[in-house]
Amino acid sequence: MKTSNPTFSRSAIARLTAANASDGTVLTFPGIARKSLVLLLLVIVSAAYTWRTAALHGPEAIGTAAAIGCIGGLVVGLLTIFSPTAAPITAPIYAVLEGLAIGAISFITNARYHGLPLQAAAATLSVAAVCFALFAADRIEVTESFAEKVAIGMMGLVVVYALEIVLRLAGVPFGTALDEGVIGFGINALSIGLAIACLFVDFAEIESARRAKLSARTEWYFAFSVIVTLVWLYLAILRMLRRVRR
Repeated sequence: MKTSNPTFSRSAIARLTAANASDGTVLTFPGIARKSLVLLLLVIVSAAYTWRTAALHGPEAIGTAAAIGCIGGLVVGLLTIFSPTAAPITAPIYAVLEGLAIGAISFITNARYHGLPLQAAAATLSVAAVCFALFAADRIEVTESFAEKVAIGMMGLVVVYALEIVLRLAGVPFGTALDEGVIGFGINALSIGLAIACLFVDFAEIESARRAKLSARTEWYFAFSVIVTLVWLYLAILRMLRRVRR
């Protein structure tokens, strides 16, 4: 099955298989769940640090931390994708860096829309739990066609967001239009839908890896992949809730 999550690229799976297929252990869903929980806690603790710093010293005190989190998280995330065997080391680092960025974004959002980050976090975890329950109960069938459609949707979304950034930097009004009104709402809704679909693909790919009897050492990489999707889902939901509260 082809996958829509870039962290589950075929080259990454091939490298994991070649490096970790024969050490006598097999990855499990509970093992990945435990490691995902560790990474999630690192994100929360790191975000709490940024939030507390901003609360004590003002938003201007977290500018550097937010920049390090955004840029560093992207760099470490890409490093993990291209070198998946390094995930036991890079995945926790990624979680901490993403937490710095999320903490800054959440604090600024909370200052204007009190309580919104907590609602977004609760919604994210609830959606993830429902998705896993549906997948575990075989209520959702993740076919190759389904994964391909999700991949196409993700590529289109990336293009739209890149276009929005470029147009905004160029001062073109259409760049702002892509983030406002019906168009902005539609793009935001699509982002949430694709993140949810990507969760199902994540679970299906993990099940495929389990059947292939990949080593338990690969659990860190799959946990990292799930966290990437959860971070994306949280930010998309937070953005949508901001629209509703305007």
